[in-house]
Amino acid sequence: MKLEKIITLEEDLFPKLITNYIETSYGILFYNEDNKISYDSNHAVIYKDKIDHLDQVLNEISEFYLSKGIHPSIYQATEDQSYFTDNIETFTKMNFKVWTETPSKFMLLEADNQLDIEISLEIREATEWDQRIADDICIPSEEAYEIEVFKSAIYHKDSKVFVAYKDNMAVAILTLHQSSLGCVRFDYILVSKTHRQYGYGKQLISFVTDYCRNHGLVNSYMWPAHEVSEKISFQAGFRYIFTRETVRASYIK
Repeated sequence: MKLEKIITLEEDLFPKLITNYIETSYGILFYNEDNKISYDSNHAVIYKDKIDHLDQVLNEISEFYLSKGIHPSIYQATEDQSYFTDNIETFTKMNFKVWTETPSKFMLLEADNQLDIEISLEIREATEWDQRIADDICIPSEEAYEIEVFKSAIYHKDSKVFVAYKDNMAVAILTLHQSSLGCVRFDYILVSKTHRQYGYGKQLISFVTDYCRNHGLVNSYMWPAHEVSEKISFQAGFRYIFTRETVRASYIK
């Protein structure tokens, strides 16, 4: 399987590490009734080649999530470019609003680390839960829904979680996981809202990319959220490989 296909498939499957799921004839239903506001933990992924009657699929998805008290949300499969917009009338009829986010620019770790910075933080791999992750990073950043996600990652055998500390406070966290498909996905990086603009995120990325190089974690990839993170990723050794549109559908009734 080509690397591009491996990566796009992993984009659809990665929530299996952090939440519950049911596989169906048309896709996957991810859900977590204990963390209902986490988008990555609560959404469906559908595949156009497995769907004969889209309206029936959308109805089934709505009923599944509403029965659990979860807002129905659907992610377009990464390879199914333009499928949602091509079928927007059906989505609208079934009470779903479709929108397109900023396209994801995928980057692969394939060059040397050019981030010429001193690591002033204490950075270590988390092997058990540290409440400072919640108190110092997630809650001040108004991202409490990530607490359970980080907990799941810490205790999953294929995930690695790196936490950066400053003056005994947790200031940044980065998670990644090794996929059985043959790639390593940089899942998430979060710097505490009260500790931004100090270069802590840059230090953490530099540390973790060196870890990947030194431990043979090949085919490591990410997609930066904005231009600043893209620039830092490039300096850390990531190089652009392809772009995919990101399309979502959300129930509005």
